[in-house]
Amino acid sequence: MLGAVLLSAIPVRAQYYEPYRPAPPSYDDEDEAPVRPYGYGYGRRYYRPAYGNLCVTGRGECPTPPLPYGSSCGCYIPGFGNKRGIVQ
Repeated sequence: MLGAVLLSAIPVRAQYYEPYRPAPPSYDDEDEAPVRPYGYGYGRRYYRPAYGNLCVTGRGECPTPPLPYGSSCGCYIPGFGNKRGIVQ
């Protein structure tokens, strides 16, 4: 019984870290925001087109009208018949 009393009196601390992140430092009128590295925010990033015109199957590939990347398509492959694939 003495052991149960002693164990219940000890506070349990299962968290080994601060439960909340500290707030980021605030910038007053006198302080300036940190300087961004060179090249950050300059120019436009290159994005590939959203449409492809090549249907790729397990047995070959064939041209297809422009369709969104990853959409399903089909090709007739000589010797194999109609095959399903994806647009790339």
